[in-house]
Amino acid sequence: MRYLVAGAAIVALTSVAAQAQNSAWGFFEGADGSFGAGVQGADGSQLMLKCDKPGKGTVYAAIISKEKLVPPSNTRFQMRPIELRFDTGATVEERYRFYEQMATAVNQTTEKTLQRLLTGLSSAQQLNVRMNPERARWVEASFTVTGAKDAITQVFQKCQDEIPTA
Repeated sequence: MRYLVAGAAIVALTSVAAQAQNSAWGFFEGADGSFGAGVQGADGSQLMLKCDKPGKGTVYAAIISKEKLVPPSNTRFQMRPIELRFDTGATVEERYRFYEQMATAVNQTTEKTLQRLLTGLSSAQQLNVRMNPERARWVEASFTVTGAKDAITQVFQKCQDEIPTA
């Protein structure tokens, strides 16, 4: 997961394999066995659902920012606040793993952020995100996520993973 770079993500999103009609999602597959789906915001930020290799518990979500989120460090990631708003619903605050230019949602041990993100995405048309990489600074992004339910299903099937449920 930490080897994902924004440049590769941009290239990956441009190589769309197939899209469902009326879906905002593009799909990509790497020679290394990685697979995913993603959408791009108007500002160039990206939302991706992907796995780096097939297997149980390998799918994660990445929000890739055009801005640096946290400074490079010796630690693998920092847990920071993020706010999600699906369509016109209430804003939900979570804590995601923040890397230099991305924030990730996973379903590992006690972290169930991916499960909650997928629940909201499944029926949403729009996702607004506010990431809080450091005190008093917010990075915002908006994504059209129409067709997310089908994209979620395809990513989990191709990655040989199970969609997390409550």
